[in-house]
Amino acid sequence: MGDQRRAGDSGERLAERFLRARGYTIVERNYTCRRGEIDLVAVAGRTLVFVEVRSRSTDALVGPLESIDGAKRRRIVAAASHYLARHRLHDRPVRFDVVAVHRGPSGDARCEHLEGAFDLGDLPPWRPPW
Repeated sequence: MGDQRRAGDSGERLAERFLRARGYTIVERNYTCRRGEIDLVAVAGRTLVFVEVRSRSTDALVGPLESIDGAKRRRIVAAASHYLARHRLHDRPVRFDVVAVHRGPSGDARCEHLEGAFDLGDLPPWRPPW
């Protein structure tokens, strides 16, 4: 496993602990379909939250939040649409969040949570998965 993948896995674990400490229930990690991947699927109250985790060192040229371009956002939204269809959860309110994991030079890390980072209008029209 490469250094980047290890850092990503570590960031996802930190983000998971961060969200759990704030009362979120994590229902799935690394949900993957042919349309894309969602790092964490969580529940906050009645809302289903699709979470993208971005890890960056504090000296990176592009910050974690800025690193999510339009193409990545579309893949996340498409994977969320697939998840909703597969689990028949169209009646649930949904939200797209980002947890940015900032890593310092001494190995310390802090999480920044951006609720509602994506607009729900980005969600493609529902189509059956078959």
